Amino acid sequence: MSRPSVVVLVWAGLLVVLGLVLLAWTRSLLMNGLLFGAAAGTLVLAVLALRSREPGRRFVPDVSVATALTAIGIGLAVTGSAVGTWLVLIGCGLALVGLAGVVRELARA
Repeated sequence: MSRPSVVVLVWAGLLVVLGLVLLAWTRSLLMNGLLFGAAAGTLVLAVLALRSREPGRRFVPDVSVATALTAIGIGLAVTGSAVGTWLVLIGCGLALVGLAGVVRELARA
């Protein structure tokens, strides 16, 4: 199995687990349908990633801490809109540090 397909497959599994947890709290057809639909779509993407070929030479690393830090920062900033300004500022700071790391990685590629 190629590495990208494993990551997408794990994400699909996480969505299924979250959908099952949501079933314990609510029986809303819309909410459960959206979450399980997202899991099904992600599973299709995992199958497509499994069937795709890897290029012979890659310049970008497989795993990027900077990209993950950027995503976490954006998530915290969005969550901060409901929690408070302090979390928005922390999220924006993390996102900026992550973006600087992404720029550094792209410059080295």
